[in-house]
Amino acid sequence: MINKTQGQAVLRIALGLFFIIPGLSKLMNPAGITGMLSGLGFPAATLFAWILLLSEIIFGASLLIGYKTKIAVWPLSIILVVAIILVVIPGFDFSNSQSVMTLLWHLVGLAGLISIGSVGPGKILN
Repeated sequence: MINKTQGQAVLRIALGLFFIIPGLSKLMNPAGITGMLSGLGFPAATLFAWILLLSEIIFGASLLIGYKTKIAVWPLSIILVVAIILVVIPGFDFSNSQSVMTLLWHLVGLAGLISIGSVGPGKILN
């Protein structure tokens, strides 16, 4: 049976992957994220694109390995809040199940980050 601290660790590892994988995907095509940010009206879209993808990779890795997690959750939370406000909500459509799932995934990610930030990273092995 899994205990409380192991459950926290499972959540932390999943959240780490939740950010590392999209971050690496953006790294393979930085022009794609730069174009999206430019289309959203971000000034210095290239700079923000690199800040975004490096933050997802670095802080996601921090979560994955359990290092400085109470710090790592904050930039990742900001990324999710900005994404919800600028991307998810403007394109939200209750009749579109993909739109609903996108909003829910962002909210679950945010809730998980808040959880790890408040209770700590947990441990896989006791």
